[in-house]
Amino acid sequence: MLITNIQRFSLHDGPGIRTTVFFKGCNLRCPWCANPENLSFEKEKYIKDGINGVYGYELRIEELEEEILKDNLYYEDGGGVTFSGGEALLYFKELEPLLKRLKDKQIHICVETALMVKEELLEIALRYVDLFIIDIKILNDKNNVIGGNVQLYKNNVKKVFENNKKVIFRIPLIKPYTYNKENIEEIEKFLTNYRPEKVEIFKIHRLAENKYKSLNKKMLEIKEEISDKEMEELKSKLNQLNIITEICQI
Repeated sequence: MLITNIQRFSLHDGPGIRTTVFFKGCNLRCPWCANPENLSFEKEKYIKDGINGVYGYELRIEELEEEILKDNLYYEDGGGVTFSGGEALLYFKELEPLLKRLKDKQIHICVETALMVKEELLEIALRYVDLFIIDIKILNDKNNVIGGNVQLYKNNVKKVFENNKKVIFRIPLIKPYTYNKENIEEIEKFLTNYRPEKVEIFKIHRLAENKYKSLNKKMLEIKEEISDKEMEELKSKLNQLNIITEICQI
């Protein structure tokens, strides 16, 4: 496993107190990505505050299990493990033995995913994952700047709900990519087909700027930020679809 971080005592990546594992590597290229260190599937050297380092370190599956179980006490009160990235589902074939052992120990499993992965990887996830936190980004191929297959995404979302899994949708809002009239209308139409636990909407922030600089990369310049009024208006629209919607700081 190639990991960039194991974040303990996480409170925003699923219910309860959680251990969030960040895998390195993603099959999408969102211009606004907040985790540039997790895009490449290779280790990457960086320079931060004059200090040289490397994003990414290898863990055997047994070592990862040991790290996760260090927090077992916190999982007893509704918490658990969240796999994130990058795109965590890309690792699920190799992770399956660990997923099975966590399930046998009745540890709650959550995954944060863009869900643009092959069906065989989703099938593994459906056997073990209790909660899917799924991004909704761009829902038509015409304006697809992130890569990936939109129809594959829609098919995968349908399959998750057909398997009666709990789902939280997260919508990153950034002009003109995800927040434009056409895409917002697509999202509203899409959501009428499903009843998630809730929808979380959030603005893109610039907290990752130092990560970009450390990799000698430039972060996307946000030319027009979404206003609080626009956020509230979208929240109201989605609430009218009888979907619990929250404005989040992520």
